[in-house]
Amino acid sequence: MIDCCKITKKTKKCFRKSDKKIFSLPRRFTKKKCIEGSVKGFTMQSSCKPFKDCINQKGGNKFLKNKNNINAVCVLHYNNNNVTGTINFTQEKDKVKVSYNITGLKDGKHGFHVHEYGDLTDECNSACSHFNPDNTNHGGRNSKERHVGDLGNIISKKKLAKGYFYDKIISLDFFSKNCIIGRSIIIHEGEDDLGKGKGEKKEESLKTGNAGKRLACGVIGVKK
Repeated sequence: MIDCCKITKKTKKCFRKSDKKIFSLPRRFTKKKCIEGSVKGFTMQSSCKPFKDCINQKGGNKFLKNKNNINAVCVLHYNNNNVTGTINFTQEKDKVKVSYNITGLKDGKHGFHVHEYGDLTDECNSACSHFNPDNTNHGGRNSKERHVGDLGNIISKKKLAKGYFYDKIISLDFFSKNCIIGRSIIIHEGEDDLGKGKGEKKEESLKTGNAGKRLACGVIGVKK
């Protein structure tokens, strides 16, 4: 089978060299359009996946080629809990820097997660569950098993939670199954037990970390 970067008009299937994944052809957009960058947005994400290894050819889509420089931002949506702030994301090679500046939280630890959808039509409820493409149990950032969206806790002091951390699981790469762009951040009322709950709390601990009510949320979008 032919490498996707070497296909012809007659090729019906190809493999992506980096991971040997097989794709059916033709796609909605051609290899040429994907490489030149004349197609942008989430439509490209699906149609141009076979050509991920080809973007370093002459020309190329600058946005995709410079994916290590992608920045994203989440501005917390208006809520009745008076929690406001922003979360910034920066892709730095194989990890993402997460910087946050949030006001209005009670002092203490608060669960901090990426949820599956960027849908706030029913406030934070329509963001659904934690982002979990691997269908694993809940944990913390450093747990052996975790949801992709498990980002642990942030700590509020004098109603201000401000700081940063790095995470190697989430991604801002549109081609990654762990890409969080277009999904939501949710901040919870209580502390995330990181999947370590026992007794009656154990079952829920492995789903949500017993972090409680959803206080604030916002959609993660590409930053200028």
